[in-house]
Amino acid sequence: MARRIGRRPLFFGFAALVCLVLVPATPPDVRWVAWVTAGLGAFWAILLAIEDLAVQVPKRERRFRPGSQTPFGPPPPPDFRRD
Repeated sequence: MARRIGRRPLFFGFAALVCLVLVPATPPDVRWVAWVTAGLGAFWAILLAIEDLAVQVPKRERRFRPGSQTPFGPPPPPDFRRD
């Protein structure tokens, strides 16, 4: 079964890269903020990637015949009785 990494780890990894790119443009007295946010982004990206790889996603069951055009059955016949 192929395992997939979702959007959340990719988002946090990209955010960490953006923070690392901004480190040289940050004033020296607050440069620690860029390093901390890059570290937090990398931390969450790694943890979420581990979670995505560790959790087994069950295969979806087909609830209809493979040759049919729709997953729904035929409609019931109309009821012409008058009460």
